[in-house]
Amino acid sequence: MKEIITRRIRRVPGLGPVMLGFVLLACPLAASAQDDTEEAGDTSNLTPYQTALLNYKNGHYEVAHDAIETAVKTAPNDPKTVILEARILTELRDFDDAKKALESLNGNKALTPALGVEWTMAFGDMCLRQRDFDGATKFYESLQKPNDPDVTLKIIYARIGAGDLVTAAKLASKLKPLDQDHPSYYFAEAALAQATGKADEVDQDIETSRTIYGITMTNRYLKTFFEVFSNADKNSGGAPASTPPAPTNAPPANPQ
Repeated sequence: MKEIITRRIRRVPGLGPVMLGFVLLACPLAASAQDDTEEAGDTSNLTPYQTALLNYKNGHYEVAHDAIETAVKTAPNDPKTVILEARILTELRDFDDAKKALESLNGNKALTPALGVEWTMAFGDMCLRQRDFDGATKFYESLQKPNDPDVTLKIIYARIGAGDLVTAAKLASKLKPLDQDHPSYYFAEAALAQATGKADEVDQDIETSRTIYGITMTNRYLKTFFEVFSNADKNSGGAPASTPPAPTNAPPANPQ
């Protein structure tokens, strides 16, 4: 797959420093999505759900939406299908319908504890994208995963978005710079630097992540970073999520 990402970081109006490569992509490797699809081989035998998932991962959200609508008609009560539908709708900024889809799973007997975690993450991510930072925090914290660096990072983003830099800094201090699998530490540091106007430090943290973890993983994390801290995404529309009760048969994940 072709990598069309420059190694320089430039400033973007409303965000400050950000990887130019990501701005060109506009979603994780979106400009290379055609290559991803081509590398996937023959997709004619995929189910509607699989087609939706493939296009969602490749950044083809409109195509993914068409496919997931078919999948939902076939399995309207399947939690995995409905959660993917909500995630696609979130990417399309249709927050009202995304919320309705997720709320439809309340009381669903097929929503296992594992799927309940996915449900909670999807709701938290929707709130974060919608800039309902307090709502996002409640969902992420309800997962009870204090040792999960990715969940911690999203709580940090939410607290920075809410203006609670003290809590964000305390959480960031718990992340490990030498984590072999997660660049969360460097993005937490970049987020705090962004919030305090330290542009050069943002550059350095993102560059360090790219050096250690590679372009592909860094871009995946940078997508959320861009969505949270870009002024262009602030007026995203939709009514704030109200943090409904978790599904009664899907308890939060056990603490790690």
